[in-house]
Amino acid sequence: MHPTIVKAQKAQDFLALVPQLLGFVAESSAVLVAFRGNRTCGALRFNLPEDGAPHKVYKRIATTLAGMLCKIPGVDAVVPVIYTDDSFTGAVGIPREQFADILNRRLELSGFLLRDSLCVAADAWGSYLDPDCPAAGRPLSFITESPIFEPVGQAAAPIAPRPLGTLQTGADPIGVNLATKERLARIYRRYRHLLARAENAPELFTALSFALDPVAIAEEALTWPNPPTEENAATLLVLVQSPPNRDQIMVQFAFGRDEGVRAHEINQRYAQLQHETGRSLDDLVAAEIDSGDPTAEHTGDIMLGLQTERPDVDRIRIAITLLRTVVAMAPRSAKPAPLCMLAWLSWALGSGSVAGLFVDQALAIDSQYSMATLLNLLLTSGHLPEWAFAVPRSDDDDDDDDAEGDGYENYEDFGEDAALSDDALWFFEGENGEYDDGEEDDARAADG
Repeated sequence: MHPTIVKAQKAQDFLALVPQLLGFVAESSAVLVAFRGNRTCGALRFNLPEDGAPHKVYKRIATTLAGMLCKIPGVDAVVPVIYTDDSFTGAVGIPREQFADILNRRLELSGFLLRDSLCVAADAWGSYLDPDCPAAGRPLSFITESPIFEPVGQAAAPIAPRPLGTLQTGADPIGVNLATKERLARIYRRYRHLLARAENAPELFTALSFALDPVAIAEEALTWPNPPTEENAATLLVLVQSPPNRDQIMVQFAFGRDEGVRAHEINQRYAQLQHETGRSLDDLVAAEIDSGDPTAEHTGDIMLGLQTERPDVDRIRIAITLLRTVVAMAPRSAKPAPLCMLAWLSWALGSGSVAGLFVDQALAIDSQYSMATLLNLLLTSGHLPEWAFAVPRSDDDDDDDDAEGDGYENYEDFGEDAALSDDALWFFEGENGEYDDGEEDDARAADG
């Protein structure tokens, strides 16, 4: 996929591009837009700290963000952008200037070229580096009316910006009518009843195992229409109530059929060992990890984002759209499993804040649901998947001859609309990543 290159010579044009880079409209956020040379290669987003917080808090946050930026290979420059509901009117200087100054100094001390440092407030915008910035700021209309997406030359076609929502939009409920929910609930109960009977009926169990092959269904699910039929949605819901099936389908959605086959074979082997030894699944997995079994370590590495191989973004986007609809159709008691799948897939894309919203929804239904608890720990730790920091091959091979000049240059593919307006500003072409402040609940991040 060859990216569209959009050149932004002025700060207001760059600010018009930032929401397109992020995939959402930032609110009360600080965004670090990273550059390799003159081209953007990703962004980190984190929650804006409280105004008037202690200097040491600002310094700690700035140090954390600079450290995260250091992990991105080849990054040599940055533009911080502060988004705030504060106003220029009545402010002394530019809103949030104290934090911006600390952040700017920390970034420069870390060796990054500070191309600019910008603020988008409720009533105006300005540059922290512009000594001539008006006291009332510059009009927001400069951003909203930027000609950046207009065609250049008579033969050129305009670039259509994506319609975007806010960060919250990615986890908002999808509307489903009551009749659809009731039909799905009936089918879901019937399937659960059949599975319960099959446990003591070998012939029925064999037939159902063939009909409910989790590998085949995971692949088929990515081709289902949106919304799926009640029968298809119920089938997926029943399967993911089993933690091994849930995790296998989730990983398969992200990394493809081969990874799904591997996970399914591991699940079958563990099921056989449980039957033979009477030991719990947790005990068996722990024993294999302690013994250095590479199979057990491989699965754990994927779940924790400890490998650099990138998941398939298109598959994840399709899966997120599907699962959001399935959650909306599902009985309340069946929602935690697909909500946790949504959380992990969002985190895998770099959308840690959206992942946290899904985890909150799962815990509100079942506060003891183990995967939701584990994901909450993962997100609040600020751990990012390693693949977020890997450089795409296209970037390695890219010719930088056309990257000369002093202006901003956006290396972004506008040819694909995200099914979910996410905050995953990844270092993919056209992808996104996000990092939240590491303090308490705001530390939810997944996002490089």
